[in-house]
Amino acid sequence: MLKQLLRRFTGKSQQLRHRALDESLPEVLAEQQQDLAEKLRQNAPRILVVKQDVNEDLYCCPPEATAAELIRSTLLRTGPVALFTELNAEFRILQTTTDPECQVWQERATALHWDSLEFFASYRDRVPGRDYGQSRWAVSPESVDWRQYDIVVSMDVSVPARITQQYPQTLWGYYVREIKAPSYAASLNAAAPGQDVVFNHHFRLLPPPLPPHVLEFPYHLQRPGCFQKLFAADAGSAARSSGVFVDHHTMVQLSAAQRTALSAFGPVASTIHEGEREVIPTSERIARRTMDDDLRSQLLNSRFFLITPGQRRIFGTALVEAVAAGCLAIGSPASLGLHGFLFTPNTAATDADEAIAVMERLVTRDDLYHRELARQQRLVDYLCYVRPVQDLLTAWHNKTAAS
Repeated sequence: MLKQLLRRFTGKSQQLRHRALDESLPEVLAEQQQDLAEKLRQNAPRILVVKQDVNEDLYCCPPEATAAELIRSTLLRTGPVALFTELNAEFRILQTTTDPECQVWQERATALHWDSLEFFASYRDRVPGRDYGQSRWAVSPESVDWRQYDIVVSMDVSVPARITQQYPQTLWGYYVREIKAPSYAASLNAAAPGQDVVFNHHFRLLPPPLPPHVLEFPYHLQRPGCFQKLFAADAGSAARSSGVFVDHHTMVQLSAAQRTALSAFGPVASTIHEGEREVIPTSERIARRTMDDDLRSQLLNSRFFLITPGQRRIFGTALVEAVAAGCLAIGSPASLGLHGFLFTPNTAATDADEAIAVMERLVTRDDLYHRELARQQRLVDYLCYVRPVQDLLTAWHNKTAAS
């Protein structure tokens, strides 16, 4: 059905193609959900997610941790939650090797100038705000029985080519964690040595033609309900009568009057610390995370999510997380760039004052609120779970067929 729909609009403007797919999404999504469920029922891949012990994002936990414990343990972002909730993936921290392809992590110091190499390496010995380092659970890549896994998803390149080449039937895929890093642009031209596919972070409605080794695959591989599945005790009434969760960068820019105005909608929450704002990641205090116990409950029960209306250009991972958690996102399409289609005139706002006016209208129009919420959730389910997982399975099947 999807291919037939897009063929009908070949040669039309992108805006018209977007509108056609948006309007057809309920049927397209239902068809694709059913197809994916059947594929996974017949032959679900065994997936392992790995990161290096110098990576200051994502999970820091023992290999036997439950999915809920794993997501709670994140150092910063929640990442590809659906790999664990929907595909039963496992997770391991790996010791960082000296192989050239495994040095992507260094670009955060040498190219992005976030901090020194020594700072990132220090995460082996101690995670800021915790009394342990990642070496507590890190194992050497040589010690892992890779034969157990059909697909390995790596943050940066964590497994050297000298190992991956020994397992030709395994699909080896990786994110370059930071899209501003030189390795990201290089990976769009060719996969790193020993890797089969690179995940480009995007979740565009109509992505352009991509090289065979590039998958349209978001960093936040998430779907509506994935957090409720993990944290049912934190999720309150489905009615979501009140509350606003505010994007970190947006909260920093809000005036005292705007914060007071937001409080009229219920509890206001954000990941910023109270008091002097710390610099992340160099702070001795670990960043506030949406998975902190108090914030997680507020995220799962807030009615709205406010994200950088008119303040700065952002990629949209926080928006994906909020919609997956059940919030209706309000923000600026221009700020989201290629992902701005997630907003409509009913949810778009160019600044915080306009966003407050939008929320005031939606509070009085429950039918409109739920219509917009359903649309955002369909888009996130399709673009941030169903379609990318379908593409991942196709890449895996192509790899095994060629081996």
